[in-house]
Amino acid sequence: MSKHHKPIWDRGQGIDEEMMSYTIGDDWQQDQRLVEVDIRGSIAHVAGLIRAGLLPEECGMNIRKGLTDLLESWTRGEWNVEPADEDVHSAIERRLIDLIGEDGGRMHLGRSRNDQVAVDMRLWLRRAAGETKEVLGALHNACLKVADNSGELPIPGYTHLRRAMPSTVFDWISAHGVALAADLADLQQAAARWSRCPLGSGSGYGIPLPLDREFVAEELGFEGPEEPVTAVQHSRGRAELAYVTVLEAIALDVGKLAADLWLYSTSEFAFVKLPIPFTTGSSLMPQKRNPDLIELLRANARQVVAERGALLAVLQDLPSGYHRDFQLIKPPLFRAHDRLLASIKILTRCLPSLEFQTEALSDAANDPDLQATAKALMAAANGQSFRAAYRESSIQS
Repeated sequence: MSKHHKPIWDRGQGIDEEMMSYTIGDDWQQDQRLVEVDIRGSIAHVAGLIRAGLLPEECGMNIRKGLTDLLESWTRGEWNVEPADEDVHSAIERRLIDLIGEDGGRMHLGRSRNDQVAVDMRLWLRRAAGETKEVLGALHNACLKVADNSGELPIPGYTHLRRAMPSTVFDWISAHGVALAADLADLQQAAARWSRCPLGSGSGYGIPLPLDREFVAEELGFEGPEEPVTAVQHSRGRAELAYVTVLEAIALDVGKLAADLWLYSTSEFAFVKLPIPFTTGSSLMPQKRNPDLIELLRANARQVVAERGALLAVLQDLPSGYHRDFQLIKPPLFRAHDRLLASIKILTRCLPSLEFQTEALSDAANDPDLQATAKALMAAANGQSFRAAYRESSIQS
């Protein structure tokens, strides 16, 4: 007995079970997060078929009701994509036919799984980008809150990790905030990559039917259909790469902030104390409070960078058209999204509870060497050669 449901492309020929398992991989599991967007795309597609006169209205409405019922039952947790399913599309079509009968088999008219998964991914990207925008905005606001509450405190500015010039907590945290604001702008710009609807492109070369692509695109909230139809498969993975590239940039900024907090919270610096609920203890040394959260924020940021590399490797050197390689875009994309969102959320909660150590900051900020540059500049402003003033200040230091 086969451990897989009969694939929708089956023509009665023999199928090797090991081949099926290998080619499906964990795609059934990845696709569990695409159920809602796949059903939404199918509902819009069927509406387009009715509008174009390619599907009788009664049949189309029966399909749409069946899809709506499937979405509601999925939301209630009554079913999901299974290991025996090839993908989310197969799982939904199979269940739809079981639910409403042969009308369910007409849903696929004028569509390929190629443009179907492309629209699923773009709908998912739109939602994912919205989630990232929300949590990133919250982290930006947390930086602003730190600036408001503790910004007047002095802190040494560093170059080469050596004390360089006077600065403030405001300037330090504001630099992190500006970086996050730039990430938000990059996210908005990247959204152009998933703003066009792939449906109607079929396997990459169009559908020889009078589909109303404009209508379906509008139904799904896109700016319009992607043109030419050959661009859809040609550009597969590029929207996902654009999104993960923004995630990579955010991860670099999150990692830098985590590295600062890790350094400034050491006993050697003692500029800031991490809130106890956001630290861990040692299994051996009772006096220790460890910055595990900060260290894992830093490590997870590196992992997001690695996920971008994994996604890029799938896309490199592929010729035009569709390739099954594209299936492997999903794991690094989803991992990067999940990993970074979790990191941003916990960092946002931790930041407002930081305790800046005013005495240590004041002692460090009063280091006379920090005034060397100001003295040289003042002397130069009063008429002395800057290089002469520079040498005198270095001797005094």
